[in-house]
Amino acid sequence: MNTPLKSMIRHALTALGTILTLIGLNDAIPVIDFLQNSLDYVWEAAIILIGFVTTLIGFLKDSNRFETPTETK
Repeated sequence: MNTPLKSMIRHALTALGTILTLIGLNDAIPVIDFLQNSLDYVWEAAIILIGFVTTLIGFLKDSNRFETPTETK
């Protein structure tokens, strides 16, 4: 992840935290703080989960994989 993208995500999280505070949802602020402080780890975890899901979908999409081949004479 490049530096401008990190900065944009951190600014968005700060704005979201400000909006949540103004609305009165102070219980959600620790989650926003955690995301800001651990942005690199959260980004890597999201990439790993997306990769796992796409691999799983690609594996299960081929329905012929589980059929036994029949020999033709």
